[in-house]
Amino acid sequence: MLLRCLAYNIGGGCAEKLEALCAVLAHAQPDLAALTEANDSTVIKNLAERLGLAYVWERGSGTNHVATLSRYPIVESHIHRTPPLTQAALETKVETPVARISIYNLHFLPYLLLPFEIRRWQAVGKLLSIIRQRPPGPHLIVGDLNAIAPGDRVVQKNNPPRMRRVMALQLNLIFHFALSRLLRAGYVDCFRRLNPTDDGFTWIPTNRTTRYDYILVDPTLAPALRACRVVDDVEAVNTASDHLPVLAEFELGV
Repeated sequence: MLLRCLAYNIGGGCAEKLEALCAVLAHAQPDLAALTEANDSTVIKNLAERLGLAYVWERGSGTNHVATLSRYPIVESHIHRTPPLTQAALETKVETPVARISIYNLHFLPYLLLPFEIRRWQAVGKLLSIIRQRPPGPHLIVGDLNAIAPGDRVVQKNNPPRMRRVMALQLNLIFHFALSRLLRAGYVDCFRRLNPTDDGFTWIPTNRTTRYDYILVDPTLAPALRACRVVDDVEAVNTASDHLPVLAEFELGV
């Protein structure tokens, strides 16, 4: 069976964006959708009902919240939001016809400055500890990590002026501690595995400068990866959010 997994920062998910968000998700047709900045629970409920999906919504530790939508039954969920997981990590288990799959829906602290990257590195460590304590079987780590993978570039000259000024204080250096820690733990960056030369920028749709959004898969599930792309082929992505979604496909049970 084909499993389609989507990672999407929906930019606050306000009611005014409901139609555009619904159009994006209906176009992508995910079986699992990990939504960050899912701040309006009513919007999430409406999206799930319109798309015929089950869902779980949880508060983050700050003003941004998370939700996971599923075409398959949700059998268990936990929210992890104690430091150093300072935003949120929503763990959801779904029962597909061939396997129980766990998905960790993450939203890490923003800003590429070194102190924030250290906090993201610490958050990854906490997440890995949680996973080791309760081994989930086949699983995905997805979401807006606000981090840069090793080898990725950032088009800083096109970023907003305030961001350029702040990064100039850091001599425009980019650190990769958080993503490197996940990769060293054996996780596979789905987009980069299948698109070695494509930037895959997910922020901002009309002025793409950075890849912040990821789908990573554990080593046991990695051989099932068949496709991964940034969803930019529907007009609604330009108005639904300041991020573009990432979609990965896995062939399970072969």
